[in-house]
Amino acid sequence: MTDNHLGAIQLCKKLPIAFQEQQGNITMALGDKDLIRFLIIDSSTREAEAFLNIFRESGYSTRAKQINSTDDLTEATSGQKHWDLLLMAEPPEPLTYSRIFDDINQKGIDLPGIILKNPDDETNELSLIQMGARAVIPLGQDEHLLTVALKEFEDLKVRRHHRRMSVALHESEKQRQLLLDDQVDPVVYINYGRIRFANTAFIKLLGLAKEESLDGKLFRDLIITKDQQEVEAFLSGIEESGQALAAIQCPLVAHNGSELPVSIVISPTSFNGEFTLSLQIRRCEEEGEQDSVDKTLEKSAPDTETGLFDRKLFDQALVIAMQRAVEGKGKSTLCYLHLETLKATHEQHGIEVSQKLFKSVAKKITSQLDARHHVSSMGGANFAALLREGEKQDITALINSLLTAVTGEDIVIDQHQLPVKLSIGAVILSDTVSDVKVLTDQSRQATVLAQKQGGNQLCFYQKRKVSPNHSVEKQLVGMVSQAIKDKNISLSYQPVISLAGSPAEYYEVSFVLTDKEGKEHEATEFRPKLEKITLWNKLDRWQLIEASKALMAKRKEGSDTRLLLHVGGCSATDDTFIPWMKAALQTAGIPASAVAIELSEQNLARYSDVIPDFFSALKAMGCQTVISEFGCSLNPLDGIANLDIDLVKLDHSFTDGLSSGNTQELQKIIRDLSHSGRKVIVPGIESAEEMTPVWQFGADFIQGSYMQPPSKSMDFDFGVDG
Repeated sequence: MTDNHLGAIQLCKKLPIAFQEQQGNITMALGDKDLIRFLIIDSSTREAEAFLNIFRESGYSTRAKQINSTDDLTEATSGQKHWDLLLMAEPPEPLTYSRIFDDINQKGIDLPGIILKNPDDETNELSLIQMGARAVIPLGQDEHLLTVALKEFEDLKVRRHHRRMSVALHESEKQRQLLLDDQVDPVVYINYGRIRFANTAFIKLLGLAKEESLDGKLFRDLIITKDQQEVEAFLSGIEESGQALAAIQCPLVAHNGSELPVSIVISPTSFNGEFTLSLQIRRCEEEGEQDSVDKTLEKSAPDTETGLFDRKLFDQALVIAMQRAVEGKGKSTLCYLHLETLKATHEQHGIEVSQKLFKSVAKKITSQLDARHHVSSMGGANFAALLREGEKQDITALINSLLTAVTGEDIVIDQHQLPVKLSIGAVILSDTVSDVKVLTDQSRQATVLAQKQGGNQLCFYQKRKVSPNHSVEKQLVGMVSQAIKDKNISLSYQPVISLAGSPAEYYEVSFVLTDKEGKEHEATEFRPKLEKITLWNKLDRWQLIEASKALMAKRKEGSDTRLLLHVGGCSATDDTFIPWMKAALQTAGIPASAVAIELSEQNLARYSDVIPDFFSALKAMGCQTVISEFGCSLNPLDGIANLDIDLVKLDHSFTDGLSSGNTQELQKIIRDLSHSGRKVIVPGIESAEEMTPVWQFGADFIQGSYMQPPSKSMDFDFGVDG
């Protein structure tokens, strides 16, 4: 084993310790990026690359295959790889729109197709839609394409999720039926008064043959005649209201005609994807049966002191309310209530007084709301309320009445007169809801809005409108310009670790911007949208000057420290940038070999005519060259075949899913780059599980928060013991 390999192994063993030592450093996570896989049918490769750049500028990673023939289409749609979107503009012969859609439909592939139509093309748009196109968009309307394509992509993800959940639900129901059949207690599921499922224990209780089925029969027919109408009305009322738990006693009629006195505990649930009532049935003559029923109901009752429901029971009630909303059985509203004055009370009078205040406010809230509405503590100074109202006007009236009752006067606790201030956010459950966490987050957002508007009021959640691209860019430019003016930009450094024992110590430079509200933004979050404009050229120059100062100080310690500096496409096309950079490095006393200039892959497609000369000039000056965010173009290796590049940094999307074993794509691109003589940097390493395959595949460098998150200083220990 070589010394270099031994060094790499020892470094891998040391990394977890290094990571623990750097926990205090600033972590600036990259924004979550979806990976979109495109099939592109266009005779022009340059146009196809331009389509991809539209999405990459909006923060999406891409994979793509260009289709030039029937064989290409057959191969792409016959393999195991899933494609997300089909973009078509001027299909090369013999491909036609009709033939393409027929091939996809016959294979049963869910692949949304978007046609980019040349203004000179007189083909009727309706006929293209009838063939199978999801949309027909005029060429050159990038915002239109982006908006429609992302909508189709989101809809596709919903359909895929629905299919996965349908399979999971089917398997879950099969398992549940097996468990129910093994259960000792009789259980019946009913919906609209009809039996959807009855387990073996219930069949046995009635004295029926084991193989007999009650599915589809009216439950009322199993009750003695005189109680049928009353019990049916009671069950119907529970089903309509979505009540969490109830109990009833009534005799059933056995197969031989005898009466069976039973207690029935009723709770809402779902069966085969439908809202149903679960009836747990027990013989009344069994010893302690009534005590058992009473204890079950007691557990589901609110706390006697505060009126608050247990958090677990509240969550169950919320799930049931969501299901009822989806099935159109009645709307509900989730409210998030924040007691703004609790923190100040705690700081001034201590925890005992603040706890008493919390309980007192809880009691006032629950007393104001009737039994149909559930309230629970959400921890800290927060409550959640599930209201059996679904119209804004009714909710507003109810909450305004509650605010008047709860905050109208101070509360006196231990001789302290304490003010009460509530901010309340609400989200109405609609037939599109499917996630408790999303609902809770939305209600919290509305609460924050109520706080910003002064508190003691209700705000409804409002879905944020997506701004057009040009508006987003304008807002970003304003944010960056203001940060530059206020000097609210600071550099960050993240080590790039050699797995082959390189003596050089690399750091990638980036910067963090703080907006006027105090929120921090990592440059990678907005760089793709702004690096085409001259403002970014200014940032590139500022970054190089500031980083040079830190680099010079670091190199004086005797280390061979080098920087990877990402520059935008605007700098690459600026004839004055390299002469300025050369003078700046000389002034700082830094050799050009200590700087590697990094340019993104999407800029290769955007400025393919000038990038070769830009890289040649950098090499002539003595700098190293780097391509970053690599692997998202149509033909990644072809794009860099004739460029003088030292390092290739892969796109973060290649490390997504590594811990779950999704490694084939990463392994192939590392192998192909290594065969072409390129050194490979793999970013986004967040765990030892992700690092292991990257090392095994032969990557030269790794980067990620597992080693060290971006830090304000170049302080990583590159040394290796032993």
